[in-house]
Amino acid sequence: MTTEKKSEQVHIRCSQCGTFNANKIHCDNCGALLSVVKQRELVRQEQFKEVRKREAEKGPSKIELQIKKMQNHRFWLVRVLFEVVYVGWVIAMAVGGFIAWVIAVIVA
Repeated sequence: MTTEKKSEQVHIRCSQCGTFNANKIHCDNCGALLSVVKQRELVRQEQFKEVRKREAEKGPSKIELQIKKMQNHRFWLVRVLFEVVYVGWVIAMAVGGFIAWVIAVIVA
């Protein structure tokens, strides 16, 4: 038995104009993209760009605005109280994250 590789031609029908193309990425007739996978990838990239654009236009959330107000409050007691609560919250989240990591390591 000999194992020779034959060069196979793949004929793909263009979804735009209906012409058949052999081993091509783009249609010879209209120039449309023939690969469905690449078409989906382009659509996903466009959707991702739109989502990022909408997020950039949104601006800061109400929570972010409130945090900025509390950090720059005119009364020093309010600023100190906010910093104490904020640091406590960060420490609690760090401890919670560490406990979750330890549980994940033990389970795995």
